[in-house]
Amino acid sequence: MRFSRIVVVDWSANATPKRGADSIWVGLWTVDSGSAEPVNLPTRHAAVEFLGAVCAAPGRTLVGFDFPLGHPTGFAAAAGFTGTPWRATWDHLTGHLHDHPNNRNDRWDVAAELNRRMGIQWFWGVPKQRASEWLHATKATLEGPAAVRPAEFRSAEARLRQQGLRPFSPRQLLGAGSVGSQALTGIPAADRLRRSPALAHRARVLPFETGLIEQPAADVDDAIVFAEVWPSAIDFDHVDHPVKDARQVTALAAHLGALDADGSLPGMFAPAVALAHRSEVEDEEGWVLGVT
Repeated sequence: MRFSRIVVVDWSANATPKRGADSIWVGLWTVDSGSAEPVNLPTRHAAVEFLGAVCAAPGRTLVGFDFPLGHPTGFAAAAGFTGTPWRATWDHLTGHLHDHPNNRNDRWDVAAELNRRMGIQWFWGVPKQRASEWLHATKATLEGPAAVRPAEFRSAEARLRQQGLRPFSPRQLLGAGSVGSQALTGIPAADRLRRSPALAHRARVLPFETGLIEQPAADVDDAIVFAEVWPSAIDFDHVDHPVKDARQVTALAAHLGALDADGSLPGMFAPAVALAHRSEVEDEEGWVLGVT
């Protein structure tokens, strides 16, 4: 069950429209044409519109986002959410984050309110002028009983750190390499995509709605599989483009396409995760495609 197209998205939490470095780039590979020229979108609203049009085409589609689709085990419970943890967190973020067409958003307020709900300084990293009682500019030590505070890293991130790599925690919202703000703005965007009338019957989120299996959403015709990726995990210097983000998404889309062609990609959807952690990964944390 090969994918007709593979899309890799380098997300951005910019508060104003922006193009070029550190903005939104989309790499696209198709089974018929190979790699296409990377697309640069100035706003998150424009990105959602573009991705919706790409995904609406017939055929199986894999969409890889470069931000965390989940949070460490215990996050939803600490925030007082009920129900399946990933779904409750996505519902909360989609319902509370206001992200305008010009990129203006209130992610600092959303993070501060989540910290207040949790009773700890979980999220951190904010411009000093926006710091408040419940959102600090610098990292705070997590205090309180371990039962009411999540771990620093998800299982996939811990695995990467064991391999000598340095993924950032979803806690950090600001600074080079941080991914927290991308998750706060990206999850609602991905949720809007998967809920849109044109895609809702086809879209599934890996591993939350598919499980960690080799053929995700095999029962869905023309399935659209949303997954989490880490573009810097592979070499991208061979791609000719002046912007690093564009090289990364182009290289990773082509790399995943090549793995799909030689039959190696399905194994990446089913990593060996210990039974003790499998439900945590599938119900709350998510996984990074390619982490073994």
